[in-house]
This record gives sequence, structure tokens and C-alpha cells, in this order.
Amino acid sequence: MRRKDRGIENQNEIMEIIKRCRVCSLAFSGEDYPYVIPINFGVGVKDGKTVFYFHGAGEGTKFDRIKCDNRTAFSMYAEEELVLKEPACKTTMLYESVCGTGRASVVEDMEEKYEALNLIMRQYDRESGAFEFDARVVEKTAVFKLEVEDMTGKTNRPKNR
Repeated sequence: MRRKDRGIENQNEIMEIIKRCRVCSLAFSGEDYPYVIPINFGVGVKDGKTVFYFHGAGEGTKFDRIKCDNRTAFSMYAEEELVLKEPACKTTMLYESVCGTGRASVVEDMEEKYEALNLIMRQYDRESGAFEFDARVVEKTAVFKLEVEDMTGKTNRPKNR
């Protein structure tokens, strides 16, 4: 990271940023080009490691790419705010972001699948209690996870906020 003064290494601070993020962009390797897709997510900690969960139809480009090469990169940001300045070249963006890499895999275990779907819901609704799911729909829903291998945070927000 070029701007070390903006780096965040404390994992608790990084997790607080992740809680404020709404979308995670995933990057998969490709045949001719990489493939990047913005997607809703949930996050948890399993065996001391950060794990992101995603859901989908179980077929298509994401799942094809995971089967070919499960190495994945991700990026997300929260609380962006443009700060216009004069002269214009001093204009900046205030932000918090998290980037990293990991390995993706399809979740087959039904208990982990329910846990993943709860974490996805919790990312967007922290107020509700337990979530209920139709078992028939869950069975048809594909869930995949990204087990984080490397993750960094970065901010351009004042430290005293």
C-alpha cells in the first residue's frame, strides 16, 4: 500500500468497516479476461478466519469460474463522500475500503448453508431476530463462500471521527 498512513491493519476495525458495506465486488480469473461481479454478501468468522458468504442460482459464470480456479479477489467500500476543493486537483473522496484475496468453494453442508443465509440477511438487517427460511427454497439455493487468505483496510477519513 503506497499510503501507509491510510492503511488499517487492526482486524476489528476492518470488520467494523465490512459491517457498513452493502456490496462486495468479486474478481475471478478468466479465459481471456478476468470477471468481476458486484454481489450481496454476509460475513462470519470460522476457526479464526474471516469467511464471506454469497448465494445464487448455482449455475452461471461465477460457479463456472470457481470450478476452474477458486482463487478470488474482493473489494468493498463504505461511507464514500466527495469533498470538492479549489483548485479542482485537490478534490478528494472520503472513504473506507477493504480488499483482499481468498479461495472460493460451494457450500454443500445444509447447516452451514442456513448459517450462511442468516449471515447474509444479518448484513442488511441487524435489528431482526432469527430469520426463517423455506427449506424447499434453501435446498435449491446455491451458496458459496470465500475463505479469506489476505485482507487489508484503508481509509481517507479523519482519524478523530
